[in-house]
Amino acid sequence: MHYIFEAINTISFIVGLVGIFIILVGAAKGFYRFIRNNTGLREIRLELGSHTILGLDFLVGKDIIDTLLLGTESESEVYTHLIGLFSVVIIRIILTYFTGKELREIEAIVAKGKLYKTQNKK
Repeated sequence: MHYIFEAINTISFIVGLVGIFIILVGAAKGFYRFIRNNTGLREIRLELGSHTILGLDFLVGKDIIDTLLLGTESESEVYTHLIGLFSVVIIRIILTYFTGKELREIEAIVAKGKLYKTQNKK
């Protein structure tokens, strides 16, 4: 039984690393695009925001896995972790909602800008 908990703990750690890696890749790509100055700030925010949302989804998954591993602790510690998880999930849901809303607005603006550019080239 101990090996199963260790395996799940390792999987949880890897899922968390994947989430962090996705966010860092988005930040690096956004920074690179900013330095190269070949795209506008809206496109950079779209890139970074998309990676952030996906990375946060992985981190929420890690938190859920971690909560499932709490069965061996005392009842009060389990409730403390559940309250912490609930708080983090609520914050991430709110952040994801507003970031997603902003990204949709940016996508629409970027699409209009590209359409405008192609229409003016004719």
